[in-house]
Amino acid sequence: MITDGQARRIAAEWHSGQRSAMCAFATSGAIERDRLCGELSSELQTVGDEQDRRDLLALVAYACRSGDRSPVRSWHRLWDDAPVPARET
Repeated sequence: MITDGQARRIAAEWHSGQRSAMCAFATSGAIERDRLCGELSSELQTVGDEQDRRDLLALVAYACRSGDRSPVRSWHRLWDDAPVPARET
């Protein structure tokens, strides 16, 4: 499973703007699972790069495991540049 910091980084790299569920997650840690998974599903339909696909699939798994949640205190401090290994997807 990816770390909170990896999940935040992936969402920050892929969000489509301030009104997106991925942006809300990247900035606050809040998860609206249905919206977030819908956005991720849309991105997965067009992504071609294997590392990008791994990142997005790992974020889907993270969101499914975490479920809906409110903003997370000190979320802004989390960041992890480590790539998602192939075994995580």
